Amino acid sequence: MPTTPFTARIDQELKTELERIARYERRSAGFLAGQAIRNLVEERRATRELVETGLNLVEMDAPALSSEAFHAWLEGDNDAAFPHP
Repeated sequence: MPTTPFTARIDQELKTELERIARYERRSAGFLAGQAIRNLVEERRATRELVETGLNLVEMDAPALSSEAFHAWLEGDNDAAFPHP
């Protein structure tokens, strides 16, 4: 895939740490920054898709778990089964 230059300002400490990691991994700082940006974009895209899916399910009046049941499950035993709507 073709690449294009991208300029960003980061603080000096972060740049120094990125360069240290790049040397350790025998990669360029630009390569690692590109990987980090790709990971961020993919994560945000996936999050947006999950939110959109959830909103579509709400609009379709799909079965839903109450917040009380969800919080009770979160605070319950580690091996408790996930509750059904």
